This record gives sequence, structure tokens and C-alpha cells, in this order.
Amino acid sequence: MKRLIFALSVAACLVSCSRKNSGFAIVIDSESYNQAKTEIDAYQALVESRGLNPILVIDRWGVPDSIRAELIRLHNSKSSPIEGCVFIGDIPVARVRDAQFMTSAFKMDQDGRHPMSDYCISTDRFYDSFDLEWDFIQQDTSNSAWFYYSLRADCPQELHPTIYSARICPRTNERGDKYEKLRRYMQRVNSADDEDNPLDKVLSFGGHGNVSDSWIARMDERIEIYEMMPWLKNAPMALSFMDFRDEPVIKPILMDVLQDPRLDYALLHHHGSETVQYLSGTPVTASLPLSIDNARRYARSQARKNVDRGMSEKESKTSIERFLGSPIPQEWMREAFDTDIIADDDAMAYSEDIHVEEFSYFHPQVRMVSLDACYNGSFQEEESIQEAYLFGEGNGTLIAIANSVNSIQDRWINRHMGLVGMGMRVGYVASMTAILETHVFGDPTFSFPSTADCGFDINEAVLNADSGFWKRQLDNEYPAVQALAAYMLAEKCSGNWSDVLLDKFMESPYGTVRLAVMMELAEYDDANFEKCICAGLTDSHEMTQRFAVNYAGAKGSPELIANLVRLYCEPQLSNRVEFDLDAAFRSLDSASVITAFDKDKDLFDFYLNGDSVMDARRKELLRSVRMMTDGFEEDVLQDGRSERSRISDIRSLRNYTAHHLVPELIDYLSEPREVEVQKAMVEALGWFEMSYRAPEIAAMAEKLKDDTRFDESIRKEALRTYNRTRK
Repeated sequence: MKRLIFALSVAACLVSCSRKNSGFAIVIDSESYNQAKTEIDAYQALVESRGLNPILVIDRWGVPDSIRAELIRLHNSKSSPIEGCVFIGDIPVARVRDAQFMTSAFKMDQDGRHPMSDYCISTDRFYDSFDLEWDFIQQDTSNSAWFYYSLRADCPQELHPTIYSARICPRTNERGDKYEKLRRYMQRVNSADDEDNPLDKVLSFGGHGNVSDSWIARMDERIEIYEMMPWLKNAPMALSFMDFRDEPVIKPILMDVLQDPRLDYALLHHHGSETVQYLSGTPVTASLPLSIDNARRYARSQARKNVDRGMSEKESKTSIERFLGSPIPQEWMREAFDTDIIADDDAMAYSEDIHVEEFSYFHPQVRMVSLDACYNGSFQEEESIQEAYLFGEGNGTLIAIANSVNSIQDRWINRHMGLVGMGMRVGYVASMTAILETHVFGDPTFSFPSTADCGFDINEAVLNADSGFWKRQLDNEYPAVQALAAYMLAEKCSGNWSDVLLDKFMESPYGTVRLAVMMELAEYDDANFEKCICAGLTDSHEMTQRFAVNYAGAKGSPELIANLVRLYCEPQLSNRVEFDLDAAFRSLDSASVITAFDKDKDLFDFYLNGDSVMDARRKELLRSVRMMTDGFEEDVLQDGRSERSRISDIRSLRNYTAHHLVPELIDYLSEPREVEVQKAMVEALGWFEMSYRAPEIAAMAEKLKDDTRFDESIRKEALRTYNRTRK
């Protein structure tokens, strides 16, 4: 939802003025300070040399609320308000519920069937987003550093961090004592500015299953990086790409590259867990023997899983054959449980991925790494991938950016990252793309020595420059600065800049700028945004096209359906655009989609077998649009099924916002019925915040939140949904 002024924002756009140096809070527990006093005192001097006023905060409370209150006090200081902070050592972890919509992907039931530690998200947005309000639930009974909170329904339901933040949290494990790790890391940080090390060597890696293994997406990322970091074009061997398909097992090659001390930034797209970077899948091969080996290994793996699921051998074999599309020998099933073969399979699987225990001999030297993966940033745990990168040996990693829970693949993970190479503090960059799960680990005041002269002090401008300044920067020579200007106008400056931004989208030759502008127009969510979506659906930049598809599905307006169907009829789309189209159609009314398709039959006239292709595509489309919501009214809005199964179907609307069902859902909430079913329905409607039917939902929720006929839990959820969907 668009706000014209964020009163608590650290980066309010003011008429150019002078101000005292911003403050920067160094929050540390007393024992960590005692153990690393020399290094922390030197870090304060480093921060001061970067133009900030360091403020040491020794955590004497051990409670998140008290630390947050102190940060708010320091931010409100008239003499030197803090612009950011870093949490060093054993600082309490806020784990939150009722805010899953602020993540990119995480969804888990909060109904008590799972432990609170499973469905609550570890996030420092508790500390750095001052306009959010939280109710304390309890301290964890097993881990005293974990504190559980619920996001209040009566506060803003959007993320706009007031300050930037980061964590430096070493753990004692098989790779060493946490205090020794802290001292070693802080020594590395304190010597960083002694090196003339610009951002001029970058790696992008694509792991198995990332963005549907789309080559087009990978190709366009090269263009994106060159647009954001144009100086790389003139540096030798400055940008390299690696893909899991390059070798049957890519792991040792990737590990070697990450240990190269010349590597400045690694962008790693892959799947992950708390302790594993999943890199490779089934090896791609044209060899018949190897193809048979692949199928055989899959059959063995699946047979073991099927036994765990309680399937009989016959059922398991049938299921495997259905997937492979061919009968398999009985021998394949028998060998699945041979202990020697199981050991070989386990060894093969282990060799494909990077495991946290391997960091005892694997020492990454890359200065900054973005871990575009699920759970690699689980800083609440004793073992996590981010911790292994940050506290390795040598003159290694200074910054890791990672996620504490699962993360969607359709994210622009390196958005604004070119600014770090132009002198912007990495904390600022991360705060501009903030979601609940993504965190900076390391020193947030770090930036590379400026490689390109953008014509002004970029950190000072973010704090003090006015809207006129940022409007002029829409024409800056650097696309990264143009994208920053779009962000500052839409997010931090008063006034409505929608028309200006739409013009910029239509005229810009840079895919990264067009995508940045589209994402800012989403904040306005007005007629210009819909025009931008329509243009974006045929954009030459794959990620812009992909985001436009996702926005169109989330918006769902009848005007966009025809555009989506026309795009679907195109013969050549990237794998990921096709994937996202399928997901978008699951939110739309099947009759409207098929009607639009039938009007565009002429799009198949140039095909050699146009009629048969058209029929096949129509069947595929019908399958997609009917998959999630056909029969929903009979299955969910009637009382014939169990409450639990109905709630499960209702919760699917959080992923696939079926816009055409909104009138029926609102009608079902017109009078009190089953409390848990209606509560789930009201919560699910909150995920329709971008829907063209959001005003109808907001009007319903506004009435429902005050209707005493309904249970208090429903009225509370209605207040949350109202605050999410009102324009």
C-alpha cells in the first residue's frame, strides 16, 4: 500500500541541508565485548572514519523489547540519530508469528499442531522496523535466547525498515570457539579499508532447479550485472558464470572458485537448508548407459522413500514406472535396499552439495556472498551456512546475505547491489529490498571503494537529498543510480510520482531500470501500474517479463486476462515465464481464460499443425485454470467435509488468490458460522492485497472487525486483513 510520508524513515527526503554525522549503534553482549574489546574498540574507530558516529550499546537487558526501545531512543536523538546498527555476539533472537505475508514464500499453519519454534520466523525486522508493533508471547523453554512475538493487527502490515541492521553471530562448534572466531572476523573487518579492492571480480552460479533451470534467465542475468556494474566490462575476467550443468559434479570447481582471494562478489542461486548448499541434480547426459544409471538411481531413491510412506512394493514400483514412463526391472527395486548400494548412493549424493562440516577445510575468500537459497541464513541455530562463510579462516568473507527461512525464486536478489561498488553502505542496499527473512551478516557499514563516480556522495544523498534531486537522477548516466532514484521517489519522497515513473518505464533502454520502476509502481497500485504490467508482459528483459506475469496473476483484473492468454500462445518463452504463467492462471476464472483463448485462435495460424497445437495448448490451459479452484464452492463453502480439510483448501488461496471467488467468500462471511473456518477465510483474503477486488475485501473487513456477532479471533483477523487490503 502506498504511503506518501513515512514519518519514522531514516531516509526522509528533505531539502538539502547540513546535519551532524549519523549515528551507528554497535549492540553487543558484555561477554563478547570483554573477549574482543580490542577489536570492537578498533571497529568503533573504523566506523568513525567512515563518517558515522559509533555508539556502543552493551546489552544489559537480554530481552528484545528493551534493545528495540534503546534503538528507537537512539534514532530519535537530535544530536546524532542512528541510521543503522549491528548486533554482535549473543543478542536475543525475536521469532515472530502472524507475519508470514511479509516473507517471500514461508507458510506454515499456526494452529498449534506444530511447535512454535517451527512456524515462528527469526527476523531482525523486529529491531529495525519501528512502525511495526508486537505482542510478547513467551520466551522459549529450551533456548533462552529465543523470544516469541505476534505482529499486532492494529499496526501497519507492511515492511519499511526505519534503520538498516546486520548480525555478527559466531557459534562455538567443530570449527572453533565463538570468541576466537569473533576476534578473527573483526580483525578482518578492521583491515578492510587498508586494501584498495574495488568490486571488479564477480561470479554468478546457478544450481539445480533454480528458476526452472532457464537458460534465458541465466543469459539475461549477465546483461543485468553489466547494467548495474558497467565498469566490469573493462576489467579482465571480471564476470564469470557457472552452472550445475557444466560438470556432472560441479561442487569441487565451485569450491575452488570461492577460495580465490581475488573474488569480490558471489551470487549463488541454489536450493538450501540450514547446513547444506544444494548444487547439483541428476546429471544431464546424452549417453544411454549414463541415462540408465540416472533412472536406476532415481528408482532406488524413490523406492526407499515410498517404503517410509507406507507403500507396498507393488504400489511403489507402479508409482516409479509412472514417473519414468517405462517399466523397470524388479532388480532395481531389490537393490534399493542393499546396504553397499545404499552407502554408494549416499556418498554420491553427499558429493553433489556443500555441507557445513566441510568448511573445516573449505575456506571461502570471496569478500561478499549472496546466498539465494532457503534457510542458509538460519542465524538462530548453532550451525548455519552463513556462519560458516563469515567465520572461516584467512582474509575471507566480510558480508553474507542469506535467508532465515525458505525464499521464493522469483526475487531480484541482487537488486541495487551495483551501488555497493559505488560506495553505498551494504546495510542501506539490503534495507531497500527488505523482507522478513533476509538478513545481512557482517559489517553493514562496508562498501567497496567507489569504482564509478556517480557525481555525488551516495550515502549522504540517501539521507538528505530532496525529491527534485532524485527526479534529476532518473537521468543519471548509471542505471543503478536511476533505479535508486525510482526507489527514493516512490518510497521516501512526498508527492505522487506515478506518472513520472511510468514515463521512465516506457522510455528506458535498460531492463534493470524498467524492472526497478515496475516494482515501485506496484507501491502505487494504480492505473499506471496496470499499464506497466501490460507493457511488461512483452518486455525483452526476461525478469521484467516474469515479474509482470506474477503481478498480473496477483492483480487478476479482466483486462489483464487477455494479455496473459496472448503471452501464453507465444511459441518461445523462457522456462520460468512458462512456470509463472501456469501459476498465474490458477488464480483466474476458467471461463474467462478459455473465452479469451478462443478469441485468439488466429495466433496459431502460422504453425505447421496449428489445429492440433491449439487443441493441445487449450487442454493444458484448462488443466491449469481448473487445478486449484474448480469445485471450490461445493467443497469448501458447503458443510459436507471435515473442518480440517476445508481449512486446508482455504489456505491454498494464500498461494493462488482466486479473484473470481471473492464475492462468494464475502457472502460466506456475512453471518457467523464455524469459527475456525471463517477465521482461516478472513486470513486468506488478506493475501489478496494486490487483487483488483481488494477494495471489496477491505470494505467487508472494515465492517467485520467491529461486528460483535463474530468471535473475537475473527474480528482481530478482520482488522489485520483490513489494514492489508485498504488502499
